[in-house]
Amino acid sequence: MEVANRDQWIVIGISGVTCGGKTTFANKLAQTLTPVYLFNQDTYFYPDDSPHHVRVEGMEHNNYDILSSLDMKSMFADILATMRGEDKAQYSSSERGARTAAEGKKFLIAEGFTVLNYKPILDLCDLKYYFVLEFGECFARRSLRLYDPPDVPGYFERCVWPEHLKYRAEIERNSSIRLLDGKVPDPIRIVLADLQRLGLSAS
Repeated sequence: MEVANRDQWIVIGISGVTCGGKTTFANKLAQTLTPVYLFNQDTYFYPDDSPHHVRVEGMEHNNYDILSSLDMKSMFADILATMRGEDKAQYSSSERGARTAAEGKKFLIAEGFTVLNYKPILDLCDLKYYFVLEFGECFARRSLRLYDPPDVPGYFERCVWPEHLKYRAEIERNSSIRLLDGKVPDPIRIVLADLQRLGLSAS
């Protein structure tokens, strides 16, 4: 599906490991760029009782760490609708103020743990970033987070980490995706530098 005004948009994909800093980074970036439209992949999980979910064998728990647990067609449709003029974003702002703007351009951010593993969205992105962490750091961070439904014992080792490694392997075969260390603070400067390389300057 084509967007008639595609040249007016800069689309940024932010993906990667759970608890790697994706959402915090995307939110900070959304506060830096304008006009901006932010999409969070987590918004598109199917309901817990959806037949789309895959139950983990031996656990009373769905596998929420695979693409099929998310309504990616709806996310993609909402992104396209927004690019055509109908705001479907989870957050949007057209305020200029002191933020980074590019004359005649709009920014769209798609954020989520497998958002760049979904090819229709991947193909839309002008800039692509993937956060990585080592197992121990990721496990420590995740143990401090509360999920609904909560992780059951063994879910991280059985599903979260193995699925991440599978999706990360796909990402690492794509040279257009930039890997970011989830332990490095405030990587926004990296994105701003990449925007400058696209010929966009702050105003």
